[in-house]
Amino acid sequence: MRAHGEMSPAAPRTSDDDRLMVLLVEDEPTVSKVVGSLLDEAGYRHVTIADHDQIPAAVERWHPQCVILDSEPRANGQGRSWVDAAAIRRAHPELPVLMFTANVDSMDEVRANRSARSKAAGFAGVMDKPFLVTEFLATLKYVVETPQEAVPDGRSLGTDGITVFPAVGGAASAEWAPADFFSTAVHELRTPLTSVLGQAQLALRYVERDPARTRDAIVRTIEQASRMNRLLNELLDHARVTVGALSLEVVTFDLGLAIAVATPQYEHGDVPRIRFRAPREKVYVRGDPDRIAQIVGNLLDNALKYSPSGSPIAVSLEVVGGQAFVRVEDQGVGIPANERDRIFAPFFRTSRTRELPGTGLGLHISRRLAEQHRGRLWLERRTDTGSVFTLALPLAESVPAAPGPIQQR
Repeated sequence: MRAHGEMSPAAPRTSDDDRLMVLLVEDEPTVSKVVGSLLDEAGYRHVTIADHDQIPAAVERWHPQCVILDSEPRANGQGRSWVDAAAIRRAHPELPVLMFTANVDSMDEVRANRSARSKAAGFAGVMDKPFLVTEFLATLKYVVETPQEAVPDGRSLGTDGITVFPAVGGAASAEWAPADFFSTAVHELRTPLTSVLGQAQLALRYVERDPARTRDAIVRTIEQASRMNRLLNELLDHARVTVGALSLEVVTFDLGLAIAVATPQYEHGDVPRIRFRAPREKVYVRGDPDRIAQIVGNLLDNALKYSPSGSPIAVSLEVVGGQAFVRVEDQGVGIPANERDRIFAPFFRTSRTRELPGTGLGLHISRRLAEQHRGRLWLERRTDTGSVFTLALPLAESVPAAPGPIQQR
């Protein structure tokens, strides 16, 4: 069982039998930490798992009084939580199930309670992402204190009004077409926004009695706000490259230095993973240093995200003829042969990465940026394990006495 945590020491302790047990199924660590902290404060014991397949074993082992499911959206717009909830109710009719969701269609479906799957799932409550702390705790308290009774069609009695809060957004599409992309973007924004609002509310509650916890909440708020900012920047860049309105601050600069300055921000572990190899002599190109760093950053971000933890990422710079070649090589999931021709299309995500956070815009924007610099970006390695992306840029025709500075925005 892949668990984020088991019994929390932060909850007030009388005896194990006195505190109710909650099973949280959430694969986003930042959200699970927020919810776990709230459960601690409210006096619940809790176990958090990330793998929906482990729900039956977790229920049998921990005997929770409530299960909270995340909506776990799939590429086809469907969520596992409906099936999981129905399975839980069949095996344990008395066990209430809550669901977190950022999908407006799911919220409406639960509210109407007419579809076969909503009746089978029998959710005791549904919480929108992001949620208000007071509403979440009130909903949970009501659910665990209200007896659940199964009826033949799978609906639950004893919950006269399923708790549903307003939602904005939509389901992700299997094809990731532009018309559906904005629903996906809403979902991508909602996950960090849930964490931001939750951590901010935690900080407000702990500001006087627990300074260390307050600081931790503020740090996580900043991290998730930065994540939202990156997504918004991708949306803006896509709009700009689509209409040819992306501006460049063109200077002659040392490409090796620009890459060396950009790469450290992608190192988050104790042991560095990125290995950068460059010629001793300076490699001058002409263009926007920040935009070139953005291309390399997108490649590094993908390599780190889709590779095994701790595996090395090799970045190399070399000059051949009148061009500079930057290669980023990983040992990740690779790209299926039948999808390699589409990886630079806007909104496209491979079948191996659709369940991970992302917009499907990074490679598309990177290629357009390369083209604006009279360069090219392509997938060089065509195997099922690992990838090598290559960026080619023309060398500067002349080198000024004082090349432009490299700065990070």
